[in-house]
Amino acid sequence: MSVRKIRGIVIREQQTGESSKQIVVLAKEMGKVRLSARGAKNTKSRLLAGTQLFCYCDFTVYEGRGFLSVTQADLIESFYALRNDVEVLAQAVYLAELVDSTCPAGMEHDNILKLLLYTMQVMAKGYLPPKLAGRIFEMKYLQYSGFLASADCVTCGEQAQYFDQKEATFYCKQHRSREAVLLSRAVVQALDYVLEEEGKKLFAFRLSPEALKQLDAVLRQYLQMHVGVDLKSRRFAVDI
Repeated sequence: MSVRKIRGIVIREQQTGESSKQIVVLAKEMGKVRLSARGAKNTKSRLLAGTQLFCYCDFTVYEGRGFLSVTQADLIESFYALRNDVEVLAQAVYLAELVDSTCPAGMEHDNILKLLLYTMQVMAKGYLPPKLAGRIFEMKYLQYSGFLASADCVTCGEQAQYFDQKEATFYCKQHRSREAVLLSRAVVQALDYVLEEEGKKLFAFRLSPEALKQLDAVLRQYLQMHVGVDLKSRRFAVDI
């Protein structure tokens, strides 16, 4: 049995028994890990505050026979402000579920961890509308996950101007399919900008409601086709 430190953000929590829970943490240098938190639901438990959804903590764990059990959770950031607005909360819940359901376990995802933390900070502080922050996260997440290298034409590599919703593919004017729809200039610029930038610079722009609606439709179709996910939490977060 060995003791170790893990720093990460809780992306899922699940009650086990009357007072304990299991949490899934996106952890630095480790990726997605499952931790057991015995007695964490007790009101007097020292694990109560740090094992809730969205909490960013330094966890002290001991490794038993095939499991990791939390003995201490030193809170770095609770992201409590995410819970003060239903639109913000819905978007944060969706992003956590997206990472949990599509990030493979057993490998490092430090770039995604940083992206998630930046997005949570932006939403918690109200710097951007939550729906725009969520779409920015999706674009960069798709790139980091290897599903979206660029938004260029798949035929010639020139800057795309059209999107085929059936194929979830980008095209230029010359090579567009019959079903492809013209993307607004703002959406094209947003895609190019997010795929080129890093860190907090990702969140340095805004979109009109019309452009955001089109971007949302593009990303939803892209996630369905290339990642194979259409989460209910996303539909709720977008439609709310």
